[in-house]
Amino acid sequence: MIIIMDEFYHKDIFGTVVDINLGEAEEGEERPLFDKKGREFNIFALTDALGERKKKEAWILYQKALGAGLSVEEIFFKIVWQVKSMLIAAKTESVGETDMKPFPYSKAKSFLKNFKPGELEKLSESLVIGYHSARRGEEEIETLVEKILLKL
Repeated sequence: MIIIMDEFYHKDIFGTVVDINLGEAEEGEERPLFDKKGREFNIFALTDALGERKKKEAWILYQKALGAGLSVEEIFFKIVWQVKSMLIAAKTESVGETDMKPFPYSKAKSFLKNFKPGELEKLSESLVIGYHSARRGEEEIETLVEKILLKL
């Protein structure tokens, strides 16, 4: 009879017994991130601050995201996602014309009032150009994200 327990013990390459908790998130699974005070961090608060064009709040949430353990690339692509969602919402009349879910579509649509015509396109362009500059080593992606947030 084999009994499977929550914890599994085995030896590492040096012969030391190590404890592996099988209850932890598997690779590819969403894992909650916590800030320094132990509170769960919500990355969508940052994307909402971007949509509301609150640069101070967005920058503070960016710092909290870094403190919670998110990589700069993860944060960058959430920002890209938000800008893309707003551009899609600006160019469509209803959620039926898109592949988006109704809630993010309605949020993106509501954020449009905070941007003048052409500003989202310029923001998207600066994200793309900045990303490629960072990949070529001409700029750091951390600096790019800060610049984008502080220019809101």
